[in-house]
Amino acid sequence: MNQIDVCINYYGKPYHTAVTLLTLWKHSSRHINKIYLVIEKIQPYYQYDVIPLLKYYLKGLPIEYVYPQYFYYSGNPDESWLTDPEKRFGLKYQYALEKSDKEFLFLSHNDCLYEDDLLGKMLAKTQGETIAGIGLVGQCWNCPAFFAKLCDGSRFETFVPTKEELKELVDTYKPPRAAIHYKLIERDIIHPLPECRLNEYACLVNVPLYRQNVVPTGDILPFGGGWHGTDWGAIWFHSMFNRGYKFINFPFEPLMQHAPFSQNGSGHRADTEFDLYKNSEEGAKTYLLANNLIPKDIPLGLKLEKQAIKTKHQIRNTLIKIKTKMVG
Repeated sequence: MNQIDVCINYYGKPYHTAVTLLTLWKHSSRHINKIYLVIEKIQPYYQYDVIPLLKYYLKGLPIEYVYPQYFYYSGNPDESWLTDPEKRFGLKYQYALEKSDKEFLFLSHNDCLYEDDLLGKMLAKTQGETIAGIGLVGQCWNCPAFFAKLCDGSRFETFVPTKEELKELVDTYKPPRAAIHYKLIERDIIHPLPECRLNEYACLVNVPLYRQNVVPTGDILPFGGGWHGTDWGAIWFHSMFNRGYKFINFPFEPLMQHAPFSQNGSGHRADTEFDLYKNSEEGAKTYLLANNLIPKDIPLGLKLEKQAIKTKHQIRNTLIKIKTKMVG
């Protein structure tokens, strides 16, 4: 079986990142050619002085460290920027999706715990199939059709409501992102449903198909941007599916846990809540030490402080400054 490449964006959480890559390597190293570890230009709580420690823990892994010049935490980047490679490489996963020479690129969050050969099992499902991607499909926990027990990731292809039916579902169940749903429905984002996407926690993306269809070669907007959809990759997923490409729903549990050291099962809140970040990082460090994945005598110190970005408000202000410089 051919090897694949891996891409992970590093936005804080060095101990989580070490858990993610060391457990992925432990179970699936035979499938991996190269790992692209993208170090975001802006970091929460830590600055770049943590990278030597991370490199020490990950020595021996085939990692290319990538340092993009631009950073998009969330939202909808200006589409005009996509003609500039440096700006485009600021989008999550985009650098690796343009540079990898493998058939598949595995995308992963940097706060995962791999407990089995998820890569091998996913790759086995791709044999004899031409697919755009495989992974957990759908953010069903935000979807009114899921609340109504009409749809889930295993049947997203077959539940095809009309525009009026989908509006009625949103009216009835009032999902968390109802305002976005209404806007997408008016843009005729009906099927796949607005919350449908190939979740980036752990998924395989077909690299040649991606490049053929996505900017800058094609006309579909990249995976790593909101583009006024519900989340990363949702507009890309919708566009690829409606172009006729197939996706396979493959839930990652129990082969992988997402945010295993978080108190709420979500890694996103730790980006802006320092105590949650600190406690979950301590849990990840404890796991690494207990499983002998890192040396007990740590040669480099790591000082965790309430510095850099601490709130969503500060993130937005920082992005506004970056955008202003880019436009100027």
